[in-house]
Amino acid sequence: MVWGMYLPRSGGRYGPYGNEEGPVDQYGDGWRHRLIKYYQDQMPDAQKSFYRDASKYAYSVVEKFLYEPGHRQPGPDDLMVTPIEVHEPPRFFQTDKGYNELASVISLSNRMWAVDAAVKKIVEQFEPDLHRFYPVEIRSPRGMVYPVQYYLLVVGSWLQGFSPEDSNQESFTPHEANGVRWCSILGYKNNVAGLALRPSVFNGAHLWRERGLNEWLLCLSDMLEAELAGAGLMLPKYYRMRSV
Repeated sequence: MVWGMYLPRSGGRYGPYGNEEGPVDQYGDGWRHRLIKYYQDQMPDAQKSFYRDASKYAYSVVEKFLYEPGHRQPGPDDLMVTPIEVHEPPRFFQTDKGYNELASVISLSNRMWAVDAAVKKIVEQFEPDLHRFYPVEIRSPRGMVYPVQYYLLVVGSWLQGFSPEDSNQESFTPHEANGVRWCSILGYKNNVAGLALRPSVFNGAHLWRERGLNEWLLCLSDMLEAELAGAGLMLPKYYRMRSV
């Protein structure tokens, strides 16, 4: 069996509203401004030619946390995703209000996923050194640091096990643009549970994303799901998907 967890919706303990490295102005948050300054002051000329301008660079860095290296979005101006560099991860996430409790898996802005230390430990027991976890402090508007360490999750395994023909046709919507095909999905139980994946492709994997479904869905093996469920963690809803 295989399980699907949809990106937690923004708002509340599963997806606190806020800004990476704090709010700055109408042009972006602190993270965006820091990346733009890096482009202007420190980036080698060869890299500047690749990214073309500072705003494009900041936008492209966000994509590094959503897609695998080598991926390219269908927009005519989109660039190929490159590996994350040491200065690029956001250092903290400032929430719009204080929280007494957050889930162990949360969404931040820009459709990024974050997990706490307990989830990180469990995932690494199954697949050490495969996925990337970038430390990120969760801070309140007053600067108080949430007492649990969180990490931005960058999934290291991308598979192509999704079978549209064996899935409930109401569970997804196919798209195509500039030669790129992908599917959009909704996070409701009927949608996620209606997706079909091929065990011949995902056999042996424990945590992965499906190419074509992208950053919206995390796929979990039975073994990983059981370990997470048994740990008593506060987790977003997830659903059993079809194996074909």
